[in-house]
Formats: sequence, structure tokens, C-alpha cells
Amino acid sequence: MLSDTIFTTLDPDQRRAVLHDAGPLLLVAGAGSGKTRAIVARIIRLLRDGVPARNILGITFTNRAAGEMRERVTKALVPCGEASVGDALARSFDGSSRVAGIPWLGTFHAFGATLLRRHGNRIGLSPRFVIYDTRDQHDVLKRILKDLNVDEKKFPPAKFGWLIERAKRDGVSVEQAALSAGWRVVSTAGQVGTAYDAALAEAGAVDFTDLIRLPVTLLRGAPDVLAAVRSEVRHLLVDEFQDVDGAQAELTELIAKGADSFCAVGDEDQSIYGWRGASAVPMLSFEGRHPGAKVIHLSTNYRSRAAILSVAGALIAKNRSRREKKITPAREGGERPAMSVYTDQEAEAQEVAAAVAREIRAGVAPTEIAVFYRVNAQSRAVEDALRMLRIPYVLRGALSFYERAAVRDAVSYLKWFLHPDDVVSLKRLLKFPRRGVGEVTLEKARAAARREGIPPSGALSRIPNLAPLFSFRTLWLAELSQMSPAEALHALLSGAGYLDALETSAREPGEGREGAGKEEDLEHVRELLRVAEAFTGAGEEGVLEFLEKVTLAAEEAGGEESEAVRLMTLHNAKGLEFDVVFLVGLEDGLLPHSRSVDSPHEIEEERRLFYVGLTRAREKVFLSLARRRNLFGSYRDAIPSRFLYDLPASLVRRTDGALPESSLPGKGTIGGTGPGHRVTVYREPRYEEENPSVHPRIVRHPVFGEGKVESVQGEGEDRKIIARFPVYGLKKILVRAVTMEFLD
Repeated sequence: MLSDTIFTTLDPDQRRAVLHDAGPLLLVAGAGSGKTRAIVARIIRLLRDGVPARNILGITFTNRAAGEMRERVTKALVPCGEASVGDALARSFDGSSRVAGIPWLGTFHAFGATLLRRHGNRIGLSPRFVIYDTRDQHDVLKRILKDLNVDEKKFPPAKFGWLIERAKRDGVSVEQAALSAGWRVVSTAGQVGTAYDAALAEAGAVDFTDLIRLPVTLLRGAPDVLAAVRSEVRHLLVDEFQDVDGAQAELTELIAKGADSFCAVGDEDQSIYGWRGASAVPMLSFEGRHPGAKVIHLSTNYRSRAAILSVAGALIAKNRSRREKKITPAREGGERPAMSVYTDQEAEAQEVAAAVAREIRAGVAPTEIAVFYRVNAQSRAVEDALRMLRIPYVLRGALSFYERAAVRDAVSYLKWFLHPDDVVSLKRLLKFPRRGVGEVTLEKARAAARREGIPPSGALSRIPNLAPLFSFRTLWLAELSQMSPAEALHALLSGAGYLDALETSAREPGEGREGAGKEEDLEHVRELLRVAEAFTGAGEEGVLEFLEKVTLAAEEAGGEESEAVRLMTLHNAKGLEFDVVFLVGLEDGLLPHSRSVDSPHEIEEERRLFYVGLTRAREKVFLSLARRRNLFGSYRDAIPSRFLYDLPASLVRRTDGALPESSLPGKGTIGGTGPGHRVTVYREPRYEEENPSVHPRIVRHPVFGEGKVESVQGEGEDRKIIARFPVYGLKKILVRAVTMEFLD
């Protein structure tokens, strides 16, 4: 029997979404509108109406979000005696092993991995494939660049990693991606891309982009597999739909076209991941892509006070690429967001720390206070100020448990024992304990394998120092079918000598690899073994499931849970909420970021990023900026963010009344309550029809500083100026996208 408790808390909009019957549904769910409640209730309603759990698929973007959804579904279900809900929720998307009554809920990447485990042989992929994370990819590319004599300083591995990801995501060759990105070394990029694909194939590995791209390739090219997936997935729900990239949108639509219902949930006002290929276009064009689609708006915000929502609404209304919507606050009143201008970043940080201390003294828990900034480099001043006041803090996005060196070592052992041609994992496991095999020896073996036309493992097994590992691997594989993931991992690490080496190291003085004591390395591995105990499968399938979950989790780094203030970038703040939020560094060049100032599309994304920051707050928001900032090693005069001029003065309170009026230049108002609190608004210049080479003009750009205009192109909204700046060189600037001042 299913509990009806969850349905009693639904508002009318949520109820309409839950009761939607068949066909495509777009659920436009603004910040704090109770979208997860609606998704969970919809799943429960489908189950209550007799839809088998195996026919329901729920997809989101992060393990954290998927975990929250699973937990809520668990609480709404009454145990029926077949199996514990906790056990059932640990199962994969696999009709043969799923316990009746529990739908599959997980991430895009987890879903893609499961499809490839089941059907990847159709595209030549072994079900034993391992997943390379960002660091594995970096190691592969580093080796390739060395082989190709490419200068890492000019072309770092991360840059090629970005290009390869873009090419895979967009379904083009690496050369095409390099051309569209304006690269000069197109042929070199193509060579790196080819070598990278070969390295993954040799290692039996896929990367994170492959977990989406390859399922799309599979479903496109195997109609019978697509038909089988569609017959199983009758009801599809996709959360955070505004964040899908092209490949994710295609994967979704391939499945959705055969479904009885397709519910896409999102909010284009929170689309902030354009830099990684995400786009709100599939959401904004939903009705055109899905004829007959129904659109429902969740119009009540249950999170933020009315005073905060008023400011957020005024800000986001300036964007053009959005649906018009009206958000009604469920929580009236509240303090108007405070705004302060400080002399420099140190003064800003000190005042923010002091305000944090006041909030804590007033009874706000440190975990309910967050400081947001645009780039990680901004955290240093805030960290210093908090330490001075002895206020504990954690950096979200810092090193996570799964990124710890000892944990990565253990995972590398597991990857290599399952696939001995994975040279990246082999190189890592050879570093500790040392086995007397270096990179030169490994490369000679790989070269011999290529000459003889055999897999790398065939040549590696002939290396005397590696022979014991290969022998033990044979024994381990023979026993694997009888072992749980925890037993298999313990047997592997023990038999390979890794646990003994850690225990010996823990008794020695000195620091571990992350600066903590060596005994912490051992404790991290013991914790990994405890994590493995939660997986109840057996044999190779269970070990692969455990390895897959651990590898995917490693990509979602987060700060440790503790009674401390949270510090994070605005991108990392997505999906979170706090009682009190500080947004610092609200200056042009930071927010919006300097990389975005010449693109109207990117300016809108930066405004959405500000909106996301505002709507994380339940009770209070503090906004601040500095008039001078030392960032990346040099001071510069700062200009208030253009977004501050979107905020009506009546909705924001100024808290720096002690600043003299002369310290703020004076024409346009930003968030002020009177004539004493004003700063300059740089208006769009009016161009005279004159030859700039005869009458040179000097322009002041908010990021590039003062420069000389060399020419003007286009007319009206398409008009651009070409100006030369002392540090940045020649720049082409779209006039309507940037606020500038002409000095002559």
C-alpha cells in the first residue's frame, strides 16, 4: 500500500502536475517552488495507479539530487515485505535485478553507464569497461602530449581535455571543434584526439562524455535496443531540464518519443552551465519539439522571504531568453537585501566576517550561512578574515573523500585487476608500494606489444617485477564470483600488498599525501571498504556496480560536513539553500565575468548566476563590492556590476552610510535610498559619423581599461567598435552588450 500523506501538502499547481495523465509535460519550476515534492508525488501517483516500477525512469544531474529523490520516495512507500526499501534503492537500472515496487532514480551518467553495461557489446564495448574520471583523462593526455612533443606549457592537457569533451558532446571531430574554437593547431588537435581515442580503446575505458555520447550512438544504430528500452521506460521524468546539453537532450528525446508520459522539470532562469555545453533551448522550445505538450508553472516560492524575491525578480526580468512568469512568495516580509561598497577586498572580507559573527551570535547556525563568489581566487581574503575571528568554515568544491590519494589508489587497483590493459591505473598502483617498475619499462613493454600485435597486458606480464601481480590477479578472478564487493576489494588490496604497505607507512613519522598524518591514508581506505559493504551484489557485476558508483561520486567533490560556514562559487551554490547568504565581489569583470562581457548570450547567463545566488537565501541577503581589488597579483580599480543597476533602489538598503559621498562617483543610482548613495552608470556611447583615424577617441572599458578606438562596424544593435588596449591588444566589442565611457 502507498501512503497518501505526500499528497496533502501539494499546492494546486503541483497537484495539476502530479495528476497529468499522458503525453509530454513541461513543469516550469522556479527556485524554491517544491519541484522535488511534485516529482516524488508524481512517481507515487503512477505507482498507485498500477504502473510497474520497472516502467518508471527518473533522471537528474547529481548523485546528491538523485539521493534526495530516492530518500523521499522511500519515505512515501510502505514496506511490503519483499525486500527492504534501502536494499532495493541500491539496485541498478536493470530489469533482471530490480526489486518490485522501486523505480530507478539516478543521474544521466549512471543511466548511460548501465545501458552500456547491458548493450555496449553492440558497439564493440566490453561490459567490463572502466570509467576514466578527469584525473585519469589528464594522465592519458599528459602522456600523449609527451609522445607527440607538444609543449605542455603552451597547450596543457586540460585544454585538450576540454576540446575533446566539446567535440564528443557536439558530435563533431576534434578538428572541427578546434576550428570552431579558433585554434591554430588544428592538425595537432586532431592527432591528440585520435591518440586519446586509441588510448581509451586500449585500456577498455570510457570517459564521462562517452557515458552520454555512446548510448546515443547505440540507440541510434540499434533499433531493437531502442525498442527494448522504450518498452521498459513507459514514464520518463527528467529534472533540471534547463541544464541538458545537446547529447543529453537527444538521449532524452530518443527515449521520450516512445513513452506514455514524459515530464521535463526545470527553470530557464537557473540555466548557468553554458560553459560545459548546457543550454535552455530544449526547454524554451519544448512545445515545438513535443507537439501537444502541456506547460504547468509552479508559481509559489516556499523558500525565500518576499523582500528577497522582489529583488531577484527585478534582476532576472531583464533577461530576454526566458518565459514570463509570476512567482508568489509563501513567506511574506523579511529584510530588504543589504548592499555595501568597501574600499578594497580586505575591508570587504573583514566586514563580511564581522557580519557572519553577528549572525552566529544572534542564533543562526554556521551551517546556515554561506558566502558566494564568482571565482575561487576570491575566497582567500574571506578565508583570512574568518580565521582572524576564529570562525570555522569549509570550502565546497574542495578535496572530497573520493579524491583522496589513498582512495584513488585503491580504486586504481580495482580498475586494473578488472582490465589489465588499463595502463593509467597500472601506473598509479605501481607508485605505492613501489615495485621497481618505472615509466621507461612500461613504455618499452607497450612498444613491444604494438610490434607483436598483442594487448599491452601480454607484454607487461613478462616483466619480472609485475609477474606476481598477474599471478595473483588470476587467483583473484577465479574466486571473484563467490565474493561481495567488500570481500573482493579487501582480498585484492590485501593480496596485492597494498593494505600491508599502508599499515607499515602509518607507523612511520611524517605526513601523508594530502598533508595529514599517514594514518589517515589507512583510515580512508578502511572507510572505502565500509562503503563497499553497502553493496549487496556478488561477483563481477557487483564489483562493477560499486566501481561505477565510486567513480561517478568522485566527480562531485564537496566540503566535509561540519558546524562551519560554507564558502563556495556561485556555480557550486546551485541546488542549495541557506538562511543567510553573502554575495561578494559584485563588480564588472567578476560578475559578469570578463570572459562574458562581449556576448549578450553570456551576459544573460551571468545574470542568471546572480539570480541563483539570490534565491539560495531564506531570510537574509548581503551584497557587497570593492572599489579596488587585488586579483591574480595586481590591483585594479573596480566598477560596480552592471547587474546592480537592475535592482530598484526601493528594494535594497545601503549599509555603508559612513562612506563619504565623494568616494562614490555620481550619476546613476544603484540600490540606494537617497541622493547620497550613488555611483556612475556608464551609458552606451553615441557614435558620430566620423573617421576614428582622423579623430581618435579614447574609450574606457569596464575590464580592459582605457583604449583607442580604431574603427566602427555595423549599425544599430549590431554595431561594434574595434579598439586597441595597452595590455589586452585589439578587441572587437559589441556596443549593446557593454557599458563604456568615452573620454574625449
